[in-house]
Amino acid sequence: MASPNINMLTTKLIITNKTALQKKYGDAHQQILDDLDALLAYDNNRHLDAHIIFLDDAAQMQACQATAVTDATDDGQNKKAIDELYRFFSPGYIMLLGAQDIIPFQRLKNLLPGDNDPDSNIPSDLPYACDTPYDTDPGKFISPTRVVGRLPDIPGVADAGYLHTLIANIIAAAPAKQGDYLPYFSLSTFDWQNSTQNSLQNIFGNHSSLLVFPGDDTLTGTNWTADQLQAKTHFINCHGAIYNPAYYGQKAADFPMALRSDVLKDKITHGTIVAAECCYGGQLFDPQKNSAKRISMANSYLLNHALAFVGASNIAYGPPTGQGLADLLTQYFVINVLNGASTGRALLEARQRFLNEMGPTLDPYELKTAAQFYLLGDPSWQPVINNRDPSTTGTEQTFVNTLQNRRDNLEARGKMLDDFIAVPQPSDGSHATDPALHTAMHRLLDEKNFVKERDPKVFVNRKNNQAGKEDVSGSMPSVKFHVFSESATTGEIPLTKVIVVKEKNNQILGYREYVSR
Repeated sequence: MASPNINMLTTKLIITNKTALQKKYGDAHQQILDDLDALLAYDNNRHLDAHIIFLDDAAQMQACQATAVTDATDDGQNKKAIDELYRFFSPGYIMLLGAQDIIPFQRLKNLLPGDNDPDSNIPSDLPYACDTPYDTDPGKFISPTRVVGRLPDIPGVADAGYLHTLIANIIAAAPAKQGDYLPYFSLSTFDWQNSTQNSLQNIFGNHSSLLVFPGDDTLTGTNWTADQLQAKTHFINCHGAIYNPAYYGQKAADFPMALRSDVLKDKITHGTIVAAECCYGGQLFDPQKNSAKRISMANSYLLNHALAFVGASNIAYGPPTGQGLADLLTQYFVINVLNGASTGRALLEARQRFLNEMGPTLDPYELKTAAQFYLLGDPSWQPVINNRDPSTTGTEQTFVNTLQNRRDNLEARGKMLDDFIAVPQPSDGSHATDPALHTAMHRLLDEKNFVKERDPKVFVNRKNNQAGKEDVSGSMPSVKFHVFSESATTGEIPLTKVIVVKEKNNQILGYREYVSR
């Protein structure tokens, strides 16, 4: 492989770990390296100056003024190495090659651990998209500036043919007209159909193709046909569960299976993009973790010729009606793709828009949403032809200049968010709740049929550059969020309902209702 040329604008890094590949695949890892060389040639033929980087290659990393990774499982080492590579290359795209057993997700702290949110941490690729140094606090990563995606293999499974298929899909892909992506396949639980209708209306201008579960008694979740799944845009708002290869509907206490990973075989159109709001909707797991030994929905979609999948790594949230959280981030991604963005830029712009619109004060669920959704697929892939973009018709230099200008603008927007947004942190308890406020909140809980948890978790909003503890004098009152939640479990599906009361200076500014997806 040629050494990086710092006199050329590098627009794409393909980053992986050769030692981890060798350990997982043995001699078969050579096929993956050959496939990466084919992808490199393909990228260079389409006006991308691409480089394959091995995080564990000491000589190559030193040439890039970066520190080699000596422990593939170490979050901090991987984050530091990728930050240093970004500073050296200033790439337009970063593609991580491999699931979490090749390059780890960054494990961020969950601000809401316990019975009502069993996630101990948030597996995330968001920190790789931020300049902030390694940290486990999700509130440190509210200023994404980088285009990042992950082309995964199957965790725990040494099937080199899987990555071969995914890379072959990328090389065979060609951008299409926007009209080819406007027909859509959309699933929703019966109970969330109002929310899903709003999302579809915002994305496509209609919700006429929405399917709800339970709904049509002829659909069982396992009898989908290629004709039914042929649309090139899939938008899914259903339940998911940990290590579970299926999505589920809901109508009151009925939770029928809506779609299962093995059902996708030979039924997905090449170039399909997917946005899934579900809990664990984008989770990558070793198929040995479920009784039927099926791969995840995300792994299956990519195997069956989808080229981009945005989903959550763990329990996700949204309102039962209306719009918020997972609804917004996923629909912003799809809208950006339809407008001609690469899938990686589509997610970066979606993250920035979500954080900007939820700001200037984030509640802990908004922060978790920003952290848990990631892109699986090649971030440089552009599904929809953008007639305003010279990437396919202009000169190479015109393309490079356009891309670099766009990235500079996105970087500036991302950095502004750090000054604009205040992030939630657990209260130190120095403020007693005003009795009138306490009474008002409990009246609200009565109206919303909360019967169990009446002792809220309280979060105070602070900016990252704001030092010190809460202002106990009260001269500078902070926005606070009082979080009430109740949980139950139906089968494998976690069910949580949440009330978040926003308060400032003992005055309720409003409240939000969320349910686990």
